[in-house]
Amino acid sequence: MSQHWEEPPEEDGLTLGPEETLQREIEKSKALKVDRLRLRDEIDKLKAEKDELAQKNNLLKKRLTALGNPVATPDETEGPSRKTLIFALVSSFLALLWFFTRN
Repeated sequence: MSQHWEEPPEEDGLTLGPEETLQREIEKSKALKVDRLRLRDEIDKLKAEKDELAQKNNLLKKRLTALGNPVATPDETEGPSRKTLIFALVSSFLALLWFFTRN
């Protein structure tokens, strides 16, 4: 037994014996395991919620298509407004042309 035991200092400035140090490490380990289990449970709950929301989303999409309203893509919603704008510009240009030729 030529090795000399040096007690590690703790956070609060006290030096604990080997039993107290071991007990504190065991408590830390238990706390980490509890946190890990809690996080796993939370992850499982979030995955279940995500799956449920995905199912609801699919159900709502099916209802929309059953009602005859297909899901609109951004290109489809932009198309009619662009066509309306072009039609309004052409018709206003023709109206101005007609007005100037009449006078």
